[in-house]
Amino acid sequence: MSAKPASAPSRRRKSAPAEPAPAQSLLPVKAAPGLQRIRIVRRRLVRKGPAPPPLKLHHYKHVYWTTDGGPMATAYRAVVVHDGCRGCLVCAASTDWFMEFARVAWRLAGINLRDCLHWGPLYDTPRPLIAPASNLDVCDRAMVRRLREIYYRLPEPERPRLTAGPEPFQAMTQAERFDASLRILARMVQLWEDGQYIGWPS
Repeated sequence: MSAKPASAPSRRRKSAPAEPAPAQSLLPVKAAPGLQRIRIVRRRLVRKGPAPPPLKLHHYKHVYWTTDGGPMATAYRAVVVHDGCRGCLVCAASTDWFMEFARVAWRLAGINLRDCLHWGPLYDTPRPLIAPASNLDVCDRAMVRRLREIYYRLPEPERPRLTAGPEPFQAMTQAERFDASLRILARMVQLWEDGQYIGWPS
């Protein structure tokens, strides 16, 4: 009996690698008639921190600058002379009150109180100072009286409102807030008459 020839070992046919799925087309797809495409844009919400507290105003008898000495000295150091004030209406006032009342004064009498203050702290380079006498050209005792007359001449619904101010303002009526603001402004006029500088919130 003849033996059957040995069969060749079977070779498994390797399957071809799967074809990758076609990439999504970036071309716009036409919407069906009567349908409108809506694009949804997700925006990251940015949480704002609490607002910084209002800055207090300061007033100084005089301001001058000194250097550390030496022929190559370029850095200046501000030196302020205080008048010994232990607290007054201006010391208790803040920048948010002043900016709001400055807008009211502009609306009532067309004066610009914002140019009467030095804004920002004293840096190491001296800046031109606003002469207190020039502030009196903008606002003096007569202007304080004029502001009061114009305010009370207006019907109550047309009077400008005041919302910012020291803590006692919250328990006052609008007329009381305006009168209190005029008292602060009158104190500022007194300081200008005394040759003092007001500003430099810190």
